[in-house]
Amino acid sequence: MIVMEKTPELDIHYESGAELRVESTDISIQDLAEGKVRVEVRIHNEGRCRSRPTFMVLQSAPLGAFVPWQPLAALPVPAMEPGESRVLNVDVTRPRPTLLGNFDRIPPRRLLTAVSFADAPSPGPNAGLAAAMLTLFRGQRTGKGAHLAPDLWDYLGRGQPHWAGNINVFVGARSVERHLAKALRVYPGRTNLAMFIVGGREESDAYAFDIVGLTPDWKAGLFDMTNQTTLLVGSPDTPIQDVEWVEASGSLMVMLATHPPADCGEGNVEIHVKRRSCQKTAVVEFNLDPTAQGAGCYSV
Repeated sequence: MIVMEKTPELDIHYESGAELRVESTDISIQDLAEGKVRVEVRIHNEGRCRSRPTFMVLQSAPLGAFVPWQPLAALPVPAMEPGESRVLNVDVTRPRPTLLGNFDRIPPRRLLTAVSFADAPSPGPNAGLAAAMLTLFRGQRTGKGAHLAPDLWDYLGRGQPHWAGNINVFVGARSVERHLAKALRVYPGRTNLAMFIVGGREESDAYAFDIVGLTPDWKAGLFDMTNQTTLLVGSPDTPIQDVEWVEASGSLMVMLATHPPADCGEGNVEIHVKRRSCQKTAVVEFNLDPTAQGAGCYSV
C-alpha cells in the first residue's frame, strides 16, 4: 500500500512571515445552469503577518493522474490578514465534445486520441507563476482562450450532471491538485465501470496503483484497458496487482471496476497512482452513490 505522508497542500511562505495555504479539500467544483462550472478555492493565511497581493493560477485536465495540464484562469489574491481565509472562484464553460459512440463499442485508444492534448500543455507546477500566467495571456492574444478540459463520459453519450476532472492551483512555484469524480451513480449488486487516464500522450514511464477507502463489502479492481478492443472489462482481463509497475509508452486508460453489495450506501474511493520516474503520488477520487442523478457508471 502507498501511504501518503500528508494531505497535498499549497504552502507559500513570505519573508514577512505571511503563509498562504491551500489544501486539496479547499478546491471544490460546482455545476451551474447553462453549461457553466464554478471552480472555487479557499485560501488561508496561516502566517504571523499580513500577506502581499498576488495571483493564483488555475489549470484543468481530464480526470486522471499525471495528465498534461491546460490553462484555465488567473485570479487575483488580495492581501490577507493573519488567520484570514478567502474564497476565490471563477465560472467557466463546460465543453461538450463530439460523441464518439457507445461505451461498449469504443476502443480505448480512440478515446485517448480524442481527448484534446492538441494545445501545447501549460508549464507544470514547478515552472512558476510567471510562466503559467504568460501561457494564459498568450492564449488570450491569439484568440485561444483558456477552457475547461473535457469530461471523458461526454465522449460516450453518458454525460454526467457533475463535471469530472482535474484542477490544479498554484501561487508561486508550489501547487496543489484535486482529481475528482463526484456523485457518480453506481448500481447495487452489479459490476460498475468508471475510467480515468494516467500519463501524457507521448511520455514513457511506469506506474503503480493502490485502491484506498472502500469497505470490505465492496469488491474492486483496476484494469489496464489501453490496448483492448473495447472499454468493457471481461472475465479474461487480469486486474492490476498492487505490487507491480505498469509500463507505459504513452497514456494509459485505466478502468475502476467496483461491485457494491445489493444494499449499499454511498462509497468513497481513492486511487493512489505512483509514478516511477519522480516517485510522486497522485490521488484520483471517486464519490460513488446509488442515489446520484445521471447515467453514472457503466454497469455489466
